[in-house]
Amino acid sequence: MKASITRSKGTKKLFLSATAAVFWIAVWYIAAFGIGNEIFLPYPHTTLLAFCRLVVTGDFWSAVLQSMLTILEGCLIGCAIGILLSVPAALFRLAGTIFSPLITVLRATPVASFIILIYVIVRRMRLPVRSVSLLIVILMVIPILYSNLLTGYQSLDKSLGEVAAVYRFSFPKKLFVLWFPQIRPFFFSGVTTALGFAWKSGVAAEVICNLENTIGKNLSDAKSNLEMDKLFAWTFTVVLLSLLFELFFKRLVRPRSVRSKDRADRKEGAVRQEGTA
Repeated sequence: MKASITRSKGTKKLFLSATAAVFWIAVWYIAAFGIGNEIFLPYPHTTLLAFCRLVVTGDFWSAVLQSMLTILEGCLIGCAIGILLSVPAALFRLAGTIFSPLITVLRATPVASFIILIYVIVRRMRLPVRSVSLLIVILMVIPILYSNLLTGYQSLDKSLGEVAAVYRFSFPKKLFVLWFPQIRPFFFSGVTTALGFAWKSGVAAEVICNLENTIGKNLSDAKSNLEMDKLFAWTFTVVLLSLLFELFFKRLVRPRSVRSKDRADRKEGAVRQEGTA
């Protein structure tokens, strides 16, 4: 019964997602037909053909790999710094007061301003231009993780601290048994959001700085040559990569109990099908 309900929910969700996709593709076709000029807006099938032509080239995968490594590296470093800043800010009010202006500036300043400023500094110091994209991703990820984790710390159940004191829990036990389960949803939500911002800001830095052998460079070239089908194809690539990494992360951090339940439901469904066969 549970397995059939799970399959029913999955089928319904898939149907709704497919309906939404068909709706927006139809809107895209109507808009492209109304404009009637593919220099301004190519048709969906034209974009798909351009994407297929790109995928079979070595330059495509080289650019994707270069951008992906830079963005993931920046995301990891930004997450680590966000965690390190959030801990003292949660424990000490003075630290939170000191970090607050920095986080506010990082959150409020336009990405383009940071890109130009960092680009000038990097060129002045004769560092690799790739550093611009890396630093931009780090700066965009830090405030997201910091704010999410700080909210998680502030929402901790204070009564559990009293329980830990009564039973004399060690610090590692407090951390993994009491605190981490409560903060985990905030951390996962922050990382998921940060992945999306990392891809957008990282590719924007590549476009503005014209970084060779990157997705941003190819976007810039497509724009300069008025190859709108390629421009849309590369944009679709960025969106697709961002979604794939988000789905992979959600799958990776999915609670073990949920994964075990899903396996058990699938096994029960298979047994029922064999019994009815």
